[in-house]
Amino acid sequence: MSEKYMKSILVSVLGEDKPGLIDGLSEIILSYEGDWVESRMSSFEGKFAGIIKVNVPSKNVDKLIKKLEASNLGLKIVCEETKSNALQPFKSYNIELIGQNHIGIINKLSHALVALGGNVEEIKSEIIEASMSGEKLFKAEITLHIPTTVEEYVIRDRLEDIANEMMVEIFSYES
Repeated sequence: MSEKYMKSILVSVLGEDKPGLIDGLSEIILSYEGDWVESRMSSFEGKFAGIIKVNVPSKNVDKLIKKLEASNLGLKIVCEETKSNALQPFKSYNIELIGQNHIGIINKLSHALVALGGNVEEIKSEIIEASMSGEKLFKAEITLHIPTTVEEYVIRDRLEDIANEMMVEIFSYES
């Protein structure tokens, strides 16, 4: 089908984890000629959470959304049609942070990044055990978009300030 007759929707899901959730979602999407384009899904402590980008023929968008939201999969499902988002030109950075776990790490880091005009594209975080001491360490991997007008030394200086202030290690590189 021609691209101009296709629309994109984002589908977010949350519920009890159990076998068959992906199969059930994909079956509904396929039944309305939907194309499962991209997704991020995980299970945390018995809960299943995810987001899916689906391309679907324009004529089927409303029907697909209604079917997904009324499904009997045991999931809370929210769907929204996407629109093209014309962001200003940006460069991508990958940031890796690791340090002793304490409250407020993400909050402090996010404040600094937004002050630079940064927009988080993706974030993954977890608590890990240090190999020798067994202490709890906080680890985060962040993909960030920063406006091209922000000089690299400004980004590095700000990340270094944060690392020193929070006593964590931050590695960053433009991707």
